[in-house]
Amino acid sequence: MLDAFRSLGERNFRLYFLGQIISLIGTWVQQVAISWLTYTVTGSPFLLGLIGFAGQIPLLLLAPLGGSLADRFRRRDILLITQWVEMGVAAALALIALYGHFSATTLVTSALILGIASAIEMPTRQAFLPELLQDRRLMGNAIALNSTVFNAARLVGPALAAALLSLTGDAACFIVNALSFVAAIYTLMRLHLQPAPTAHPTPAGGTLSWLRQSAPARWLLLTAALTSLCLSPFMTLMPVYARDVFHGGPATLGLLMGASGCGALISALMLASRRRPHGLESILLLALGVIAVIAAAFAGNRHLDVAIVLSLLSGASFITVVTSCNILLQSIVPDTLRGRIMALYSMSFLGMMPLGSLLSGSLAHRYGSPVAFFAAAVPALLLALLLLSQGQGLRRQLHQALGHPHG
Repeated sequence: MLDAFRSLGERNFRLYFLGQIISLIGTWVQQVAISWLTYTVTGSPFLLGLIGFAGQIPLLLLAPLGGSLADRFRRRDILLITQWVEMGVAAALALIALYGHFSATTLVTSALILGIASAIEMPTRQAFLPELLQDRRLMGNAIALNSTVFNAARLVGPALAAALLSLTGDAACFIVNALSFVAAIYTLMRLHLQPAPTAHPTPAGGTLSWLRQSAPARWLLLTAALTSLCLSPFMTLMPVYARDVFHGGPATLGLLMGASGCGALISALMLASRRRPHGLESILLLALGVIAVIAAAFAGNRHLDVAIVLSLLSGASFITVVTSCNILLQSIVPDTLRGRIMALYSMSFLGMMPLGSLLSGSLAHRYGSPVAFFAAAVPALLLALLLLSQGQGLRRQLHQALGHPHG
């Protein structure tokens, strides 16, 4: 298992890893607090979906801008700017919690600002990872560990949020998040990066031209997009299940989200233990089928203990799919297109979530939450069958691309 952490032997990645895990714990604390506040104040599943939509739709619309900036300017500088913006939003929410009161407008506006910052930040972070590594052979491990950071925070953050909401109130959640950005900013400033080489501009249409030539890249992006769409009910509707189905409070919500984070963390560590990307496509296909089964099972479930197990499996399957897509995509993309291609990945992975959130919230509002979960199972199953039908041809092209890495 220690082999899973081999990228931490490099100083820059170790610092980045530390800053990220502290900052992301704060981000999850804030996200759970906003989700719980939204539903307890309004009682509306639709508004839950709208908040998710407002926070994530900028990724779908603005990620290409973030990718273009990441290929043109210093990526660390871009990340520092976005961290300061996100810290400012958290501080503003803390002040509102202490001295004012929340409204739907406040929640939607803050989600929109954070979404715009994320649209710039996410493709930049993806493209920034190789800059932290002197040994490019560690890139797959670093990507999986980056996913581990996200999901370790996803495990710790909801539990901490539940404790803070129960013991101190919502303001503490926003204060914790604001303070967590100090670690992210400090560690970014402490990195010892080599001077960036002079960028050679890519001809117009270069990104689309490469995608037309790379069937594996197109399938990986499609898989990440549809998987995010299918998993949106697990992210959007958990407060509904926690309060209305399982008759619980913040602790129940934290337990369900923490179980999902635990499964995702286990999956990310298993992927980090792999030394080569070959074979990931088979694991990805299996996980996609599992997602369809879990979504259908959750639709008819009314037992908290079963829901915890299903949440754990959903987290494991989701991260298996999207992290495998990330590793395979980063292993075949040319460096000159890395920012823009990872912007497309961010649009696929996170940009589809707002559409899923809005769709899930609308279905739950009109027909009930079980219908939203069952509806998510169908496209996941269809995609798994479609990928299976592509079979040997797609696998052969992927292995050819992996055998000739770009650097």
